[in-house]
Amino acid sequence: MPVSTQEEELERLVAERTRDLIAANEAAEKALRESEARFRALIENSHDITAILDADGVMRYISPSVERFFGYTSHEMVGVTSLDFVHPDDQQVLADVFVRAGTEPGTPHTCEYRARHKDGGWRTVEAFALNLLHDPAVQGIVITGSDITHRRALESRLVQAERLEAIGQLAGGVAHDFNNILLVIRGYSSVLRGSLEDPQQIDDVEEIIKAADRAADLTRQLLAFGRRQVLQPRLLSLVEVVRGVESLLRRSLREDIDFVLELDETASPVIADPGQMEQVLLNLVMNGRDAISGNGVIHVSIGETELTGGESGISPPLLQGRYIRVAVEDTGSGIDDAVLPHVFEPFFTTKEDGVGTGLGLSTVYGIVAQSDGGIEVSARPEGGTSFAIYLPVASGAIDNESWGVVAQSSLPMGTETILLVEDEEPVRELVRRVLEGAGYEVLAAGLPSEAERLLAEAEHVDLMLSDVVMPEMSGYDLAARVREAHPEIRLMFMSGYAHKVPGAEQGAGRLLKKPFAPEQLARAVRSTLDDDRLETA
Repeated sequence: MPVSTQEEELERLVAERTRDLIAANEAAEKALRESEARFRALIENSHDITAILDADGVMRYISPSVERFFGYTSHEMVGVTSLDFVHPDDQQVLADVFVRAGTEPGTPHTCEYRARHKDGGWRTVEAFALNLLHDPAVQGIVITGSDITHRRALESRLVQAERLEAIGQLAGGVAHDFNNILLVIRGYSSVLRGSLEDPQQIDDVEEIIKAADRAADLTRQLLAFGRRQVLQPRLLSLVEVVRGVESLLRRSLREDIDFVLELDETASPVIADPGQMEQVLLNLVMNGRDAISGNGVIHVSIGETELTGGESGISPPLLQGRYIRVAVEDTGSGIDDAVLPHVFEPFFTTKEDGVGTGLGLSTVYGIVAQSDGGIEVSARPEGGTSFAIYLPVASGAIDNESWGVVAQSSLPMGTETILLVEDEEPVRELVRRVLEGAGYEVLAAGLPSEAERLLAEAEHVDLMLSDVVMPEMSGYDLAARVREAHPEIRLMFMSGYAHKVPGAEQGAGRLLKKPFAPEQLARAVRSTLDDDRLETA
């Protein structure tokens, strides 16, 4: 082959090889660009934050998601020491992670810390640190962080709700037992007062009765917090409740406090106890009044809203649905962050000694929770506090006529036969004595099984008066069994607290709240026996 031909062939091979190398290089560069674009898209669109720090903790790169997390752009963060944005109490936590990552390259380390948002608030971050200083492609410490502020808030609310539930169960149990003791104290004091003639002795007994009544008020507050009180729910408009107590609320405020109402007259009704709702409003307004020193405003608003079920600030947590929102806002001194988690705990107060019982807000919490609602509290940095109550929109009415509280009046008499069922002997003996003093024949039983035996042996029983919560079975279950064999018998219940027991939803019979006066008991029994509506279940 001539030399010129060999040179041409060599040039051709070189050119062909060069084209192949260029094509391969272009393909590699394209693949690299695509890979880089793919991973950049993943990093920049990730919900989490990805940052690369140098050995001194200075940020060399941070993903754009930082702006969604903390309000800063990635340009504002690059070149800044990461610890500058960390809560002072948590800086050592992050520093320790850097130290461990430095001594264990390639091993991920986890930590949790609070980072400052551009608005001045704090966000809780769960971070994973990986030392890649040895990797020539990275040469830094890679931090991947997740914003878990909402999750931690939910967990905190759950812990608070569980703590309040536990305290409420304890308070409700103590108050229930104490109510039985107060019933005996007040009942026998009333009986003794009726047999006395000496004015001084009558005054002394009156003081005992007044003290028992004050103690009963205290137990009612404890029962309200523990969601064990007897409520009288009915279909009502919260706007009408506010209108009904508006004059009382205004009179309770100082002249330098403006009282502003913003009520949606079209708001749907709820099912709640009107008296308890009035107490809730009064407690919240008085709480706002006490927080205001000097001129101020208390603003009460009512409106209808939709909840998603994921709201972290409402306790107890509520399901998705339509709710009536009642907000009471004041321009007072506000509530410290350290105090906020404890405001609904019984006997917790920031007021001076001797001012209040520390049960106002715990009572509000219990009433709202027992009414299937929730409450949200927030304090503004510039001062002032807002309490928002959420009650579910009513789906229908309930018959409340047979659940009324009996007012005290003169002692009515009777001759009917009454089956009394009460497991607490002192209470049973007091009720028996009062009823027999009013002329009734009383068959007293300490347990439901004993009551069934007495009923089977008796010729006729006109009324069964039963405690609600007892051993063996509830008073409602006993009533259902008794009604099967004796459909004509009248039913009446007594209880120191409301309890979720089978049959409670039936509402067959009058419910008398403990502690009660002998006059209230006698009037309730007479009214139950005379009420034609109670002829059948």
